Amino acid sequence: MRWIFFHRILQFNKPAKTSRDTLFTRDSWILQLVDSDGIVLGEGEVAPLWGLSKETKEEVMSELYRIIKIENSIEVSSTVSSVQCAIDAAIAGFHSKQIDFPFILKNELSAISINGLIWMNDIEEMRTEARRKFDEGSRCIKLKIGALNFAEELNLIQEIRSWGNEDELTIRVDANGAFREEEALEKLKQLSEFSLHSIEQPIKAGQLETMFRLCAESPVPIAFDEELIGSNPEDFESFLHFGKPSYLVVKPSLHGGYTAAENWKAWADKHGIGFWMTSSLESNVGLNHLANWVCKMKLEGVQGLGTGSLFSNNSEAKWKVEGELLIPIES
Repeated sequence: MRWIFFHRILQFNKPAKTSRDTLFTRDSWILQLVDSDGIVLGEGEVAPLWGLSKETKEEVMSELYRIIKIENSIEVSSTVSSVQCAIDAAIAGFHSKQIDFPFILKNELSAISINGLIWMNDIEEMRTEARRKFDEGSRCIKLKIGALNFAEELNLIQEIRSWGNEDELTIRVDANGAFREEEALEKLKQLSEFSLHSIEQPIKAGQLETMFRLCAESPVPIAFDEELIGSNPEDFESFLHFGKPSYLVVKPSLHGGYTAAENWKAWADKHGIGFWMTSSLESNVGLNHLANWVCKMKLEGVQGLGTGSLFSNNSEAKWKVEGELLIPIES
């Protein structure tokens, strides 16, 4: 028994824009545990996002080469988040003897409610995409904001809100840390006019006291996302007297793997904080494992897993999007 890996460069069907960058390709490694005949016993995807993940490409490669030197053992762990995420999935698959469905059997899967993600683009493109998602059945629209003219972004959100009240249409926004500290509260007050479900990461991560105070003052519920990168629940305990986030948005690839995700979920439950899972531009290998874990954990609410059609050279899909649902594909 040994570990192997192979590298893929995933090609986006169209550029993926955020408030930080525009992505045309992304790195992905598949880490596998195989027997002496090369039969795969478990696998996971290593899918860091450069510039957002804490690790560097050199650190990822160093860890992968370290791991493939380990023979006849599944007692493997890593301090590199994306690598640990792949290890967790591969070991779970080894124990369950289900490579594709490592956390819960396929016949126990259920449909998952997902948001319709609107990528950063020019306002007209975002408006068109949001309307298409809505017409296709999405009743939770998530917008990337913070890189364009804020007044135009507010007008777009106002238009989307006109399609339904908050009981008929949920609107989430993600600022990816784009707001300056001194302007954040005023912008949040303006956003509050549109009955938003939440805003992810309004200011840059790492300003913990400021962020926890903002959670207490904001008229829009705040969700932590980038704030979780390189952190653990114990890091936040001493700041809870300032305020607390309304939600955690967990990405196992960025936030320490699946075991770490379970720890974040336990911490959120302890403090009455909401929780949902979001993919981080994985291929269908990683996306399938994420959806599988969501079903295992019986997560409620709307998840952020509708990213399976982003790549022109993706692996075989195990799930499909139908309106507001991610549904396992019958084989």
